[in-house]
Amino acid sequence: MAFAWSGRRGEIASRPYLWQGSGFHRETRVTRTFSLPLLITLLLVARLAGAPAAALEAGGATQRPFLPVERTPFHVPAFRNDAISMLNVWLPPHRVAPYHEHSRDFAYVVVRESPTLVQNWGDAAPTSIIWPRGAVGFGAFSKQSLTHRAENVGDMPLSIVGFELLEPAPKGRAPSERPAGFTQIIDNERLRGWRLALKPGEITPAFTQRAPGVRIVVEGGELIETDADGDGQNMALQPGDFQWRDAGPARALRNAGATTIELLEFEVK
Repeated sequence: MAFAWSGRRGEIASRPYLWQGSGFHRETRVTRTFSLPLLITLLLVARLAGAPAAALEAGGATQRPFLPVERTPFHVPAFRNDAISMLNVWLPPHRVAPYHEHSRDFAYVVVRESPTLVQNWGDAAPTSIIWPRGAVGFGAFSKQSLTHRAENVGDMPLSIVGFELLEPAPKGRAPSERPAGFTQIIDNERLRGWRLALKPGEITPAFTQRAPGVRIVVEGGELIETDADGDGQNMALQPGDFQWRDAGPARALRNAGATTIELLEFEVK
C-alpha cells in the first residue's frame, strides 16, 4: 500500500480510485544502498533465479506466487455472510505478511498501531508507514486489485480489523443519516461510515439503522444499547471487537463505563 495522503485530513491523494480514509499518518519511502560488488552479485543471482520462472510463466506452466488475502499469514477470517467477510489482521512485532492479493472492495480500521514497511508488487522499495490508532481506509480493489506485503518493524503488534464486500456491486440500499455525536468519515458507492466517541455518561439520540453493516471497536468499555421500548443491553466491549448489524428499529447508545468508548460503524449500500 504505497500511497500518499494529501494535506487535508483523511484524504489519500495518490490513488483516489482505490483509497479513501481518515486519520493522520506518516510515511517515508525506504531506499537501500549496496556496494558495487554486492549489487552485481545480487543482480546475477536474481537473473539466474528469475529466468526459469519467467520462462515457465510465459509458457503458462506457473503463476505468480500470490496468496489470497484470506490465506495470508496473520490475516484470519473471523466472520462471513452473504454480504461481507471479516478479517482480523494481527501482525506480531518483526514478522512479515508475505505477498498477497486484494481483489474485493475492502474497508479497514486500525485498532493498534505499529511502524510498518509496506511494499507493493513491482515497487523497487517499500514504504514506511505509521497508521494512527482509529485510522479508516477503503480500497476499491474490485476495480483494480492490489498485491503487497507488510512487515511490522515495531515492537508492538499491528492490529487491523477489516471486511471485504462479497456482493459484486451495490444493492441500492439507502444508509442512515446519523444524529449528533456521530462523525461521518466515509461515503462512497459501496458504503457509508461514522466515528462515534462517547465519554463516560454520554448518550446518543435515538436513530434508526436503515442498511445492514458492521461495528468495529477501537476503544472499549461498557456500552448500553437501548431500544425504542427502553429495554437496554449491556455490552463489555474490547478493542478489535466487531459485530454485524442488520437494519433495524431505533436505538440509542450510552457509555456506562469509566473510559471513553470509540466505535466505527458502517452501513453497506
